[in-house]
Amino acid sequence: MNALILCNGEPPSLELLAQHLPQSDLVICTDGALHWVEAMGCRPQVLIGDMDSAATAAECEVVDCGPHEAQEDTDAEKALRLALERGAERIVLLGATGIRLDHTLGNVWLAARYHDRAEVVLADDWGELRVTSGRLVLPTELGRVISLMALTPDVSLDTEGLRWPLHGAFDMGTRGLSNEATGVEVVVDVRAGLVAVIVPKVR
Repeated sequence: MNALILCNGEPPSLELLAQHLPQSDLVICTDGALHWVEAMGCRPQVLIGDMDSAATAAECEVVDCGPHEAQEDTDAEKALRLALERGAERIVLLGATGIRLDHTLGNVWLAARYHDRAEVVLADDWGELRVTSGRLVLPTELGRVISLMALTPDVSLDTEGLRWPLHGAFDMGTRGLSNEATGVEVVVDVRAGLVAVIVPKVR
């Protein structure tokens, strides 16, 4: 099952939202995102959060998580856990980047924390990010920019299909940014640690 989570960061373009909606079996909106979600004409199936931001009554299932001061995680994480509980195998987060750097970084770590329970993708109009600790086969196109970033200090990996191959120890830093695909498939085989794989949209 595919789930789409709509977060209260930088809203996606209408085109990006329209790209993901048809392939989503479950659409969950965090309460802070309801304003832009409704403005784009989208009707989520579930609204989740402490309801401190939703100004209007939502015509969908509402999961009220109680007062903000009693919570220890973000609405995005609550939504992600709910998607997992309902059987999602692929989860795309839109509106999960931009505006607040702390929430953007927090959502990257959500992708890391839950990567072994589902394919978790952060998507915006500038690209996509996913986290892997195993073998990732990424369909792509010749010349596409592919960036890799170590999220833990113990990363060891091998890659195939990149202009500048990476093998063995892979330190945290910028070494893996702005690589390029040499064909229609890139393979990232992580033997240890966690790696973020980012596919930017070069404009």
